[in-house]
Amino acid sequence: MRQAGRILKPYRELRQRHGSLLKLFQTPELAAEITLMPVDMLGVDAAILFTDLVTPLEALGCELAYAPGPVLSHPVRSAADIDGLRSPVPEDDLAYVLEAARLVRKALPPAVPLIGYAGGPFTLATWLVEGSHAKDFPAFRRMIHSDPALAHRLLDLLTDLASRFLRAQIAAGAHAVQIFDTSIGLLSPAQFNEFALPYVRRVCRSLAALDAPVIYFPLAGAQNLSSFGRVGAQVLSLDWRIDLDAAYGLFGDTMPLQGNLDPCALYGSEASIAKAAQHILKQGRGRPHIFNLGHGVYPDTPSEKVKLLVDVVHQFAQT
Repeated sequence: MRQAGRILKPYRELRQRHGSLLKLFQTPELAAEITLMPVDMLGVDAAILFTDLVTPLEALGCELAYAPGPVLSHPVRSAADIDGLRSPVPEDDLAYVLEAARLVRKALPPAVPLIGYAGGPFTLATWLVEGSHAKDFPAFRRMIHSDPALAHRLLDLLTDLASRFLRAQIAAGAHAVQIFDTSIGLLSPAQFNEFALPYVRRVCRSLAALDAPVIYFPLAGAQNLSSFGRVGAQVLSLDWRIDLDAAYGLFGDTMPLQGNLDPCALYGSEASIAKAAQHILKQGRGRPHIFNLGHGVYPDTPSEKVKLLVDVVHQFAQT
């Protein structure tokens, strides 16, 4: 479960002690400690590397701060801005992420995999052009209409960045990687086919020869569901808006699906959490399915509810 660590008391103590979220990301020992917390304290079946979707953008030469969410000091909105970006080498410019991965891999029990991740090229572009979070990310969407050639140039650059970053994470010990496309729901089918599909497919192709499954997570993209099977990922992760039975009906029972409990279900009663989880588990039974939330854990989610969910899933697996 992505972001599960931030609901735990030791994480909050680390955050209070060190103050800067950026310091937690950029200090390998701290990032590794946080990555391991959900495994040790909640009993989850995989560790998800503690980093951020926008982390590789700083390696382009974009100054990054958190206030409280990520803010880039100089959004990229022109050809001159793109010309001014660096050509990062993940092994050097993002070495702290890779060292955290190596530390986690050494500390994990053999049966627990480490999952690395990066943003999809379109999602990275929305952040890079907007400069911070915004409703519907209008700045990059404006670019794809006003200057599509410039948008494609930026997407090409970010595809190479995401590909290199994920390959480096695999080399550092990640057993699998996930591509988070959390802005992809902004695109119509025609826009997805032009401004997202070719680039995320290229990322997947760049990883194909490596011994690490690729998971693709397109948030709020139900309008493009039929296209997600063409991405080239080995696993498709779905948010809570998409019914698993409907997705299996579209892709067939051989396509591994991940998900997809609504994270807000964890605010419910113990009985309602168990019921909601068991419904999804029954849909996935006999099919290739990885139980997960349909997005990250909200920061005020009670940790005991998350532990309850993990226990419900483990108990179901034994029946």
